[in-house]
Formats: sequence, C-alpha cells, structure tokens
Amino acid sequence: MDCSGRCACGAVRYTITAEPIRGFQCQCRDCQRDTGTGHSSIFVFPRNALSITGEVREIARSADGGAVKRKGFCPNCGSPIYNKPDDKPEFIGIYVGTLNDASTFKPSVALFCSRGYAWDHLDPDIPKLPEWHPGSR
Repeated sequence: MDCSGRCACGAVRYTITAEPIRGFQCQCRDCQRDTGTGHSSIFVFPRNALSITGEVREIARSADGGAVKRKGFCPNCGSPIYNKPDDKPEFIGIYVGTLNDASTFKPSVALFCSRGYAWDHLDPDIPKLPEWHPGSR
C-alpha cells in the first residue's frame, strides 16, 4: 500500500511508515462538516509513523461523541488532512481522499449512522452502528 498523500494544491505532503490499524466511515455531524458531504472515510495509523512536509494548521473541536480532536488542514487550499484525538495520542486519523492511492480502503464499520442521510449510500455489507463503536480505538 502506498501510504503517502497530499492536499489538493500540493503544499502539504505526507508519508506514513506503517500499515493502517483500521478503516471506518463516519456519519457524525463533525465529519460531515469536515468533508462537506454525508460522511468521512478514515484510515487510522500510529501517530509516530506520520511525516508531514509543508504547513498544516490545526483547530480543536469537540466531536459528536464529546472527545476533543485536532483537525489538521492545508491553510492554502483548505483540504482536511487528519484528525488527532486528544484522548488517544498514539493514533491519527487520515482522510482517505488525501491518499495518493486510496484503492485499498475497505471500511470495517460505519459509525454514527443515526446522523446519516438517506442520500448518503454506504456499502451495505459493512456493519452500521447508530453511534460510536464502544470497542473501537
């Protein structure tokens, strides 16, 4: 798997020296706002495996589940790159759309589906949970 990616304008680039820990989709309102659509697609990696070049700005927001996350984005084009949960400093969530090759993404679960919209069709073969998965990292 090519674990590298960039923002839309190319000012921010990253590489990841680890395989993803898991992949999921999320229909919470926070992710809808981050992506401007019905859900986000996220790969979770060990945070220490990420190397970034270029300027990334961060904002802190409370997610639907109450956890504070730092959202990293390109200040030039606005592309969301990652989210870092404050309560899980060993992990980082990378927005799959920023990967150079996202063809291997296969979510294992969809979260916060109680907040999803009928027009946002997700893979019918993956489990869909109404809220946060209590067993997730």
